[in-house]
Parts: sequence; C-alpha cells; structure tokens
Amino acid sequence: MTPTLIRAPRPGDAAALAELHLETWAETYAGVFPASAWGEEARAGRIRMWRSICTDPRPGDRFAVAERDGRLVGLAGAGASQDTPAPRARQLWFIYLLASAHGSGAGQGLLDAVLGKEPASLWVLEANARAAAFYTRNGFVPDGSRKPSGYEGAGNEIRMVR
Repeated sequence: MTPTLIRAPRPGDAAALAELHLETWAETYAGVFPASAWGEEARAGRIRMWRSICTDPRPGDRFAVAERDGRLVGLAGAGASQDTPAPRARQLWFIYLLASAHGSGAGQGLLDAVLGKEPASLWVLEANARAAAFYTRNGFVPDGSRKPSGYEGAGNEIRMVR
C-alpha cells in the first residue's frame, strides 16, 4: 500500500477538500442522513468553510489532510471546545476518511496531527461503532452526555473524553 502523507491543508486544496468532505459524508452516512446533507446547499457551505480554513485559519485551530498518490483521502480538525460547559479545553471536531483509506493508518495520522495525546472531547454518532471503537483505542471514553444528531431518524451523538 502506498504510504499516506499527513500534512496541513493548503490554499489550493479548498475545493477538493469540500468535495472530499461531502464524499466521506455520503459514504459514512448514506441511509442514515438525508441526501441533502451532501447536496448543493451543503456543497456551498463546505466550500466556504474550507476556503476559510485553508486561507485564514483561526489561531489555535488545527487541521490536517491525508494524501495518497496525490489524492486527498481524509481530513481532520480540532480546536477550542464548542461545548458549554466544556469538559476539556480542546475538542476534536471531525475526522473523515474515504472508505478506501479505512485501516490504512490515515485516521491515526490525522488524529495525531490535530490532537496528539492531549486531553480532548468529541461527539460521535452513537450508531457509528467503527468510529467509537477507534476513539476508544485512542483513550476516549463516553462521559454520559448525548444530544440529537440534528438529522431525523439518525439517532443521537454521544460525547467521549480523554
């Protein structure tokens, strides 16, 4: 298998990252979230988001991308907790990989790049057993908090901390 390069996103990556973000959502959440979650309105929002991240990231925020054979296959972001009260100062906001990159070590590389071993919190869809197992292997445990996912029929998200 070709090695995966973990690096910071570059200004020229914004459009490709927006498309990758939507593609990973479609792979991960098909049949769970409505297709509008990766539709045209979502696309416009992701393009704005990634342009901002790639050109003017906020101090303290950390983003990383995984690249294999010149193609972006994963993305991750972390920063200040968005929870009130915050169980940890830092929060993992997201890690998404193409299914073809699962098991390649890219997810671990992304997590290490944006969080290292720092204490942090994250939210994960309760039904996403693969992601929850990955976070458990990295020292995260559920803290008992849960909230609706925001998508009807998709269930709850649970918070994990380490």
